[in-house]
Amino acid sequence: MAVAQTVDGESLSYRVWGHAGATPLMTVHGLVSSVHHWLDFNPYYAASRQVVSWEYRGHGGQPAPRVTTSIGVEQFADDAHAVWRAADVGPVVVVGLSFGVQVALEVWRRHPESVKALVLICGTAGHPLDRVSRSPAVRRSVAKAVRAVAGQRLVSYPVMGLLRTRVGVRLAREVAYLTGGARRDACPPQMLQGLFKHVGSLDPRVVGAVTAGYLEHDAHDVLETITVPTLIIAGDRDQLTPVSVAERMHDEIATSELVVFPGHSHLVQVEKPREVHAAIDDFLNRHAL
Repeated sequence: MAVAQTVDGESLSYRVWGHAGATPLMTVHGLVSSVHHWLDFNPYYAASRQVVSWEYRGHGGQPAPRVTTSIGVEQFADDAHAVWRAADVGPVVVVGLSFGVQVALEVWRRHPESVKALVLICGTAGHPLDRVSRSPAVRRSVAKAVRAVAGQRLVSYPVMGLLRTRVGVRLAREVAYLTGGARRDACPPQMLQGLFKHVGSLDPRVVGAVTAGYLEHDAHDVLETITVPTLIIAGDRDQLTPVSVAERMHDEIATSELVVFPGHSHLVQVEKPREVHAAIDDFLNRHAL
């Protein structure tokens, strides 16, 4: 793994897969997740191009950053730019998954020179709580509560520790199935196990800050500014970011196209890797990327 330095002095682990060829890709993973979401994706695309794969600060076994209060979507977008500069691969197709969609949109807002195209998988442009309430006061209250709980060591550390146990992982997996975050008959159990163990290894302050930032962030104003080719992918059984969310982004991004996978959930990229890769391949080929 190589290391990139951020503007505020943090170190970020990244890896460049493959060799120079077609337009490079840069992956942006989900909320409190890791590069393990790209276990099929990275080697597949490394056969034809470079793939820049990296971890958010405080994730993937990296130490918690010195300052956690500024962690959020905007900072991760700047971190992506730091990795992009260090990798020195030229403009990339930014591929965001779930929470990574919001980061990808912020990369476009803040660093458009690095973006040649966007692939947005099972995500939203912002304010994920809007399906429950569009009240700004509700968003602020929930985000404040998340930060407060994360700061209570007697609560947050035992909860995070539970995810490092077999019982905790099993419980979290069932919650993922029930909420439409994953399909029981399609999502590899080992992927979910790895995800939850990774979450359990994180500093609760990082988890709280990232989650609160996710709830507060909004990039809907960015959508109409996008001028690069954009592929939006959704699963019609995704209850976390429903198809209606993808359709709204598609309506507001003039250069976008939408592909919906019937019968699949929030983790369609993991559940149907061949089919998702085929959709991305078609998009890349048609746009000579």
